[in-house]
Amino acid sequence: MAKKAKNLAIAVDIGGTNIRTAIIDQDGKIIAKNVTKTIQTGKSGNIIVAQVIGDIKKLIVKNSPRKFKGIGVSAVGPIDMKKGAIVNTPNIKYKFIPIVEPLRKTFGLPVFFLNDCNAGALGEKYFGEGKKFSNLVYITISSGIGGGAIVNGNLLLGKDGNAAEIGHMIVDTEYNLPCTCGKGRGHWEAYASGNNIAKFFRAWNKNKHSISTAADIFDLARKKDKTALMFMEKLGKINGRGISNVIAAYDPEVVILGGAVALNNSEIFLKYGEKYIDKFLRWPKIEITALGESSPLLGAAASVFHNRP
Repeated sequence: MAKKAKNLAIAVDIGGTNIRTAIIDQDGKIIAKNVTKTIQTGKSGNIIVAQVIGDIKKLIVKNSPRKFKGIGVSAVGPIDMKKGAIVNTPNIKYKFIPIVEPLRKTFGLPVFFLNDCNAGALGEKYFGEGKKFSNLVYITISSGIGGGAIVNGNLLLGKDGNAAEIGHMIVDTEYNLPCTCGKGRGHWEAYASGNNIAKFFRAWNKNKHSISTAADIFDLARKKDKTALMFMEKLGKINGRGISNVIAAYDPEVVILGGAVALNNSEIFLKYGEKYIDKFLRWPKIEITALGESSPLLGAAASVFHNRP
């Protein structure tokens, strides 16, 4: 590999469904990438870090770790930055998954550890639309809902690294649906995440339709199904409230949307969500990410190159 060590980072994105590993250069070019399904059959969280270590070794098999500036890790939250671990995440069955120390010991490289949505915000700041702005929020609408905020150029972290957990802002009291986090009701994630849209639809429609997935509902809406379109108005109100909360909390110049639900249904998501955003503050730009699903992975690399968070 011709590039010098200072120009290359190992990036890892740990999700409840997939683990992505990549070699990324300082311009945000993905040199090599692997995706594996997240293993959830072991007795402890050590199975996850063992999988990550194995994936990295396969990725860099022809290279010494000394060729890389460091390892950046984007992880599904909540995380504990001081312990360098994923803790009590609803998306992986293990309560404690050590990350930083095992990677540091195995590869002898500095390890930078971030909540995946904070990593997504960094990815947008350094390699995406966020380059133009000092105040931005990255929102992922995927199996769950999360966010990362950069305010006046500073990435907001909080005491444990979980600032901007916007998916757990309350957006509804009418249906009062329980959130998959197990800690509350009425959370944005309980209504508008990929895992919960169908549940919201059934609650709204009083189980009159046997819809099983969010994709089914969006497909019906594209076909102009009246019930699906009525539900899109209701879902749009929920998303409008969520984005309104984000604007009020962070006063961003741009809100960048990512995650599978937003990426795969961008025209519907924006059409119905924007209708219900409050006009209390001046609106930011609201757009779908141009980085696809790579924002957190690129942000993990950016954390290495820019010695962040």
